[in-house]
Amino acid sequence: MRGKLFSPEYMDGVKQFMSFVKGKFSDNVEILCPCSRCLNQKYLAQALVKKHIKMNGMDNSYTRWIHHGEDLNVEVIEHVPAGIVHCSHNWSTDGIGVTEEDSNDIDPLEAFLGDLHTAAAQEDREVGENEDGDTESCEQDTFFRIAMKEAKCMLYPGCTKFSRFSFVVKLLHMKSLYRISNSAFTAILKLLAEAFPEYNTLPKSYNEAKSILKELGLGYESIHVCQNNCVLFMNEFAKFDNCPVCSLSRWKDPERKKIPVKVLRHFPLVPRLKRMFATKEASEQAQWHKLKRQPSEKEMSHPADGEAWQDFDREYPDFADDARNLRLGLATDGFNPFSEKNTKYSMWPVFVVPYNLPPWACMQESNFMMALLIPGPTCPGKDFDLFLEPLIDDLLELWNGVRTYDAITRKTFKLRAAVLWCIHDYPALSTLSGRTTKGYFACIHCDKHPLSYGLRSKIGYVGHFRFLPKGHRLRRNNEYAGLHESSEAPGKFSIDELLAELEKVKDIRPGQQQECGKRKRSGLDRVRGPNIWQRMVSLWKLPYWKKLKLRHNLDVMHIEKNICENLIGTILNIIGKTKDTVKARLDLKDLGIKEELQLTEDGDSCEMPNARYTLSKEKKEGIL
Repeated sequence: MRGKLFSPEYMDGVKQFMSFVKGKFSDNVEILCPCSRCLNQKYLAQALVKKHIKMNGMDNSYTRWIHHGEDLNVEVIEHVPAGIVHCSHNWSTDGIGVTEEDSNDIDPLEAFLGDLHTAAAQEDREVGENEDGDTESCEQDTFFRIAMKEAKCMLYPGCTKFSRFSFVVKLLHMKSLYRISNSAFTAILKLLAEAFPEYNTLPKSYNEAKSILKELGLGYESIHVCQNNCVLFMNEFAKFDNCPVCSLSRWKDPERKKIPVKVLRHFPLVPRLKRMFATKEASEQAQWHKLKRQPSEKEMSHPADGEAWQDFDREYPDFADDARNLRLGLATDGFNPFSEKNTKYSMWPVFVVPYNLPPWACMQESNFMMALLIPGPTCPGKDFDLFLEPLIDDLLELWNGVRTYDAITRKTFKLRAAVLWCIHDYPALSTLSGRTTKGYFACIHCDKHPLSYGLRSKIGYVGHFRFLPKGHRLRRNNEYAGLHESSEAPGKFSIDELLAELEKVKDIRPGQQQECGKRKRSGLDRVRGPNIWQRMVSLWKLPYWKKLKLRHNLDVMHIEKNICENLIGTILNIIGKTKDTVKARLDLKDLGIKEELQLTEDGDSCEMPNARYTLSKEKKEGIL
C-alpha cells in the first residue's frame, strides 16, 4: 500500500485490504474511506472505497486498520515495503516511510550535501580571487557555507549516523507525512532532547526547527498588510504603526503591538531557483528543454514547442542562448482552508512553475513553488497588485541576473528567469490582468467593435458571423447583420494602443481611495467611453511583459462545466437551468429575428413554439 499508484505491488495491496474488509463486513455495509482525500471521514459503499484508494492512494498515516475491524491492542510489526532501500551509509532513510522515489542506492540528502561541499569550496576560491570586494560574497555567509556549517553540526557528541541538519530534516519530513500538529511536534522534540545524551543540539521547539531551515532559505517572510489593503508594511513603511493612506493601525491591539491584523506570507523565489543548480541531477533537468528535447513539427510535447516560448526566444536571443535560464509560469486561484465548514473564507496562493524541466516533471507537485500566500477572508480583487509587490521584486532581480553555482560545470554563472504566462480561471483574469471581464467589453477578443448588444435583462453577444472569412455563405442574408454598425471582425489593440489605454489608468492604486462614494462621470468620460482596462497591474513593471505573445492562459475546467450545464439545462428544459425562457423569446422579437421562435398570441395567453432542440418526454427519459 506504500508503492506507486497502479503498480502491481500497490494493486495487490488494495486487494488485500478489500479482502480484509470483506472478512469483517457484509457487502452492503458502508465503510469509512481511508483514501488520502477522505481520511476516514466519509462512509461510502465498498466498491466506491476501492475506487478511491486506487485513484487517490491510501492515507500514509493509516497503518493500523482500526476503523475496518483490526484490533487496536494487537501488536503490529510494520514490515518495510519492498520499495524501501536499506542504506548502509550514515544518512539512512530506514523506518520513516520513504519510498524508492525518495531513496535509491545513494541517499539524496547525502548526495546533496556532497554537491554543496564542492559548491562551497568553489565559492571560497572565487571569493579569494575577488579583487573588487563583492559585498554579496564577502560580508555574509552564502547558502552553501551555511548549509555545510549545519551539516557539520553534530546531533550529540559521538553521533556519526546523523548531523543536526539531517535529523531535523527527517523529523520535519515525518511531521508533514503523518500530519503531526505543531504542539505535538514540540512535545516530541522535548522528549527526544531529554532522552538524548547530554550536550545534544536538538532544537527545543517547532519554531526553532523552522529557524534552522529559514537560515538555509527554506522559510518565508511575514509581511504585515493594511486592513484596507492600502500598503505593505515593508521597505520605507516597515516601521510604521499606522497606514500612511487610511491611518488605520496595523495591529489588532494598538497598545500591545503584538498581533498584526493581516499578514502576507512571502516565500523568496531567488534562493529556491538557485538551488535547482546545486546538484548535478537537478541542473541537468533544468536544461532538458534544450539539450535533450526532441522537437516535433506536428506535436506539442513540451511548452518549448509552443509559439509563445519560441516567440520569446526570438525576441530575446541572449536569454535563449543559455539553456539554464528559466522560463516560469504564474498560477493562482482561491481556496477555502476550512473545507466545507466555512464557505465565506478564501485564501489565494500564488505558485511559480518552472517549465525548463521535462514534461513529466513540470506538473509534479514537488516542483510547484509557492511564492505568496495571500490572506483572506475575501478575494483580494483589484488589490491583488499590492500583494504581488514582493514577487515582482524577485522577478525583476531574476531578469537582471543573480550569481548562481552550477554543479555540472562547477562554476558560477548569471542565472536569469522570466515569466512567460499566467494560468487562472476566467474570473481571476480581471484580478490578474486588470482588464474588465463583464459588461459590454467582457470578451477579451473584442477590444474594438465588440459583439455585445443590450437586451431586456442582460447583455448578449450576437453576430459571430463577423469572424467568418469574407464571402462565406453564412455571411449572406444573415439575420444578425443589421445589429452592428460594422460587419468586420472585432479587432484587438496593438501594443501601442494597449499601452495608451493603460496610460489612462496608471494612477489607480489599490486599497481605500481618497475619494469616497460613487464617482460621477465627467463629460470627457462620456466622450472616451468606458475603460476596457480598469488598472495597470504590477506585472507591467517587468521589462519583457509587453512583448509576450500569450500573457494569460485560462483554465477551461469551469468554462466547460458552465457551458455543459447550460446546454443540458436548455435541451432537457430544466426549470431554473434552461436559457430558453420567456424573456429570451421576447428578446428575439425586440431584435426582429427568428420569427418562427417568437411568442405567438393565443387569446389572452401566449404560446412558446418548440425549437429544433426541444425533446419529448420519452426522449428525455431515454437520455437520463
